[in-house]
Amino acid sequence: MRPRRGERRAPKHSEKTDRPRRRGVQVMGITVEAIASLRGRTVRAWLTAAGIAMGIAATVATVGLSSTAQAAVSDKFDAVKATQVTASFSDKLANSGIFPTVTDSERVRGLNGVVAAGLVCESQQEKRVSRTENNEFFRSAPVLAVESYAMDAIGLEVVAGRAYDAGHGARGDSVIMIDEILARDLGINDLTGSPMLFLDRKPYLLVGIFKAPKGETGFTRAAIVPVEECLTANSGFSGPQARIRTELGAAEQVGRESSVALWPRDPSVVKVAVPPDLSNFRTGVEGDIQSLLLGLAAVSLVIGAVSVSNTALVSVMERRSEIGLRRAIGASRKAIAGQFVCESTIIGVVGGAVGTIVGVNVTAIVSLTRDWQVAFDPMLLAAGPVIGALVGVVAGVYPAWRASRVAPAVTLRA
Repeated sequence: MRPRRGERRAPKHSEKTDRPRRRGVQVMGITVEAIASLRGRTVRAWLTAAGIAMGIAATVATVGLSSTAQAAVSDKFDAVKATQVTASFSDKLANSGIFPTVTDSERVRGLNGVVAAGLVCESQQEKRVSRTENNEFFRSAPVLAVESYAMDAIGLEVVAGRAYDAGHGARGDSVIMIDEILARDLGINDLTGSPMLFLDRKPYLLVGIFKAPKGETGFTRAAIVPVEECLTANSGFSGPQARIRTELGAAEQVGRESSVALWPRDPSVVKVAVPPDLSNFRTGVEGDIQSLLLGLAAVSLVIGAVSVSNTALVSVMERRSEIGLRRAIGASRKAIAGQFVCESTIIGVVGGAVGTIVGVNVTAIVSLTRDWQVAFDPMLLAAGPVIGALVGVVAGVYPAWRASRVAPAVTLRA
């Protein structure tokens, strides 16, 4: 039917124009209804959000502490990694009456990457260390013949007196140093008066007291003398070995070159022990620990999701009359379901934000307590609320479906 003259034709609004506007109004209305519903159940909403918050806090703290501890763990592993090399001479030389000299260790000290190196021998059995020649008061202790340069390689720390030097060994001086624990056992508090000690009744001048480094149990409660005493036949010492301290990362290269430098005539008589590369081991340990902690955090998130789902389901049962009334006045199933999903999502976001704050603070407190430098990925600040929202959405799907299936007529009759 044609319009009369003067009449304006009503504008036609296409579905493409109306749908986005209608959808936006619906989403906004659902969000407002969800917020109003949560405000009416504030305590329950916060308690439900606390479940997600604990899971998010555990996740954020786990990732943050893993990143923070990685630097500290790496430093400890790198401090141990590839800094000590041991080159041992086989008994084949000693049985042939052939012994290395301090000149051989000097060639090792000339290798690139070597910080300190020297020869060391260990007594085949403990000796009596006494302050008197007749051994009226003695202690049995291991005795090591140590080149002066080897002290730096091993890490011996002189706590009293001084260390003997290469000149003492070259001259054949009878000098000795003892561990601080052995010194206390012998009642030696200082070196005033240049005290003498006797090894199996042989006199030695005590020139210094040292502290055994950590990990060097062979030097605890021990006495050391110049290495020249073990470089002869029937000395009572085991075969010599070279103790080498290298720069980080240079151990493998030094290990390959040290046998040739020590005994170029026949490198096969020198057995070199290089510490294994701990990088793979370190990565494995860090990965295992992080996987374990993330597994625990995932369990916490699952518990939080179940808590949210259970609370939302109880809310559906309690609000059947409200849902039925809204269905009766025209609310669609999608709108009802959307409101419950929106409520769960809001709870998840709030729980994620609170959990992120808690996790960051836990990471900072633990790091400061352990003297670690905090290493935190800023992306975690955004990831926490996002993960919380995802958990809320997943947890709210089933309760929302149950709410959308409520029949309005049955609810109104009830």
